[in-house]
Amino acid sequence: MRVLIHNSDSPHNRGDRAILAGNVELARHRWPDAEVVALSQYPERDASWFGIRFLPVSPYSTGIGDLFRLLRAARGADVVLWGGGEILKDYTNKLGLVYWLLKFVLVRAVNRHVVGAFQGIGPTSAGISKRLIRATVDLTEVFLVRDDESREKLLSWGVRTPVVSSFDPAVVGTVTAPDDDVLERLATATGLTAERLDGSIGIGVRRWFHYKRSGWIPFRFVPKVFRKAHAESAELQRYRAALVELVDRVVARWDADVVFYPMHMEASEGDAAFAREVIAGLRDPSRAHVVEADVFSPAEYAGLMSRSRLFIASRLHSAIVATIAGVPATVLYYVDKGRLFFEQIGMQRFARPIEAALTPSFVDDVLASLEELDRDRDRVVADLATGVERMGDALRDDFAQATRDLR
Repeated sequence: MRVLIHNSDSPHNRGDRAILAGNVELARHRWPDAEVVALSQYPERDASWFGIRFLPVSPYSTGIGDLFRLLRAARGADVVLWGGGEILKDYTNKLGLVYWLLKFVLVRAVNRHVVGAFQGIGPTSAGISKRLIRATVDLTEVFLVRDDESREKLLSWGVRTPVVSSFDPAVVGTVTAPDDDVLERLATATGLTAERLDGSIGIGVRRWFHYKRSGWIPFRFVPKVFRKAHAESAELQRYRAALVELVDRVVARWDADVVFYPMHMEASEGDAAFAREVIAGLRDPSRAHVVEADVFSPAEYAGLMSRSRLFIASRLHSAIVATIAGVPATVLYYVDKGRLFFEQIGMQRFARPIEAALTPSFVDDVLASLEELDRDRDRVVADLATGVERMGDALRDDFAQATRDLR
């Protein structure tokens, strides 16, 4: 069995890496002897991390040579799994929808066995966007989504392809406890010792309130002169100030270091840079660290998170990775995917919209959530393990059923 996974931005996005790791695990479980291939402009590095072969192609490449390599691999595969996070939506931009439609028209032309692998359908408002998404999904044989609301959207937009609601594949990822080599790399990169890592408070934040939604062009392609209009909005400043106060009070309450876990490594997203902006405002910046060096596999990164006492997230997949690592977490969701995952795991009372960071009670409210999670730690950790196991079983069953005709 030859399986080609067209992944999303796993070369640069640790959240997408968690998704890819889950899809690789699901493919191996379904077809134990399969040859699995994915895409990365860092093929040697990613092959060592995931244990599969990578085509030396960026998942988002628009190069003609890369496209021919992709189509050649797709033609030779028994199935193409199109995995990713929340690729189909227009709240960030509309041009991406045109890109995916054109790309998968070509992939479908060389291989009729294309399966959508556990995507989320993000906020979408424009009629043309809904039509583009419908046309793209209808290129697949079956389309698995990670929540009921995504399925309902697709059905309401007239998608003809069978749509199966399941969960985020990141929950079947592997967590590797950090060994001496990982801890040495951590100390070299961040100055954070194992003793200070244990019992730290993890935090995965993303910049927000800084760009216009639903334009045609992705924010990273907007000329810098036009980005400045949104770079320091009043809402962004209030959000950052609220995070500074929250981290200061967390350090004081638990007498613990805070470790920032950036998820998106591209400069245009700026997770690490935003973490450093928060740290610069702290009363004692020496109590905060950023795991910025991109030298950890997805399983190793999850293992580092597993040493946390509690976790605060505005990047959803930092919360998902913390969850599979058994760390009680609270999330600030900027779109519904954060709320939906916490509902699925039974922790919805620990999810709040990111706009809550602009309210006077925000810091007190998050601290109260953390206090509750810490107080009920044993029960919370047990509930997380039960929820992850339930989701993992459903993912394997849903994938096996959706691909039952493929051998």
